[in-house]
Amino acid sequence: MATLEKERTVQELEERFRNSDGLVFTEFRGINANDMMALRKELRKNSVEYRVVKNRLALIAAKNAGVMIDPKILKGPTGICFGEGAIPFKLSVALQKKFERFKIKGGISEGEMVDANGVKDLAMLPSREELLARLAGAMQSPIQQFASALNAIIRSGVVVLSEVAKVKPADQPEVAPPERSHDEDKSGGETQALQ
Repeated sequence: MATLEKERTVQELEERFRNSDGLVFTEFRGINANDMMALRKELRKNSVEYRVVKNRLALIAAKNAGVMIDPKILKGPTGICFGEGAIPFKLSVALQKKFERFKIKGGISEGEMVDANGVKDLAMLPSREELLARLAGAMQSPIQQFASALNAIIRSGVVVLSEVAKVKPADQPEVAPPERSHDEDKSGGETQALQ
């Protein structure tokens, strides 16, 4: 590789290291060409770039970008998944299950180096969109419960009014209770108390 081409490669990698908050270092030894094309297609479909890199150039680019990489991770053939958020971690773990020769070496999440197990742990975390959806659902639930309670109160009021209307039709005049005489009040004091 000519020096000018190496410099351009280092600059491109440096830019990717700066702009990606999720990186996964992989080994692809033994993957045939058809599987590699399928793997890259799956990554591209999810806005993740996969680059096969020279380890020495990757170390130089990472250092220039201010990203610390453990040199032990860059042993043997190395490919890097560049992406945003948890997507590169989730896809790498899924693709490792699909392609047995695709191995995860480690990764970088928001500037912090993680090993292969750390990549698997990060893949299990919900994405930002999933967390926002859960938050919206949690906020919506109390509002729905309040609206249901108000509807129940209104519904019970309507039921009570309809029952009153059934018992006392609107077209019948109201009948006044019979008046008692003054004598009935004296003698019927006990009777009145019982009623």
